[in-house]
Amino acid sequence: MNKLGLLEKTGLKWGIITFLGLGAYFLIMKAFGLTYIIELRVLNAAIMFTGLWFSIKDYKRNNSGFDYFSGLGVGLLTAFIASTIFAVFGILYLEVINPSFMTELKQSEPLGFYLNPYLATFQIFIEGTASGFSISYAIMQFLKKPMLAEVKEINKRG
Repeated sequence: MNKLGLLEKTGLKWGIITFLGLGAYFLIMKAFGLTYIIELRVLNAAIMFTGLWFSIKDYKRNNSGFDYFSGLGVGLLTAFIASTIFAVFGILYLEVINPSFMTELKQSEPLGFYLNPYLATFQIFIEGTASGFSISYAIMQFLKKPMLAEVKEINKRG
């Protein structure tokens, strides 16, 4: 499998897994009536971190040509896919599954008066993608090849 195919396959796999974690967490919060506690959304970042960590580690393990930007790319792709699927789930939830939840959101969110299902899910998408970029960047600081190892590899080649 070529490098680009592996990146896409890894991003898709872990994006779906990360979405499943985010979706399950949302449904658990909804079941216990905790969706109005905004501070609990920080656990979304923990779920995103976990999905991105395993995504980048998986890609690094299966790719002998792993470098900084491909690791960052697989993290971004994973976050993008997870956020996109979660936003689509949000639209379905707010429009079809539980339209009355939109009323709850309008009452509990700071700018809730201006919210509609599309703005709410766009917020989910932007929040997930932006946090995914930051988290991927942070993870890559730990998983990148040390500079000394890259210099030795270059010296061996030429």
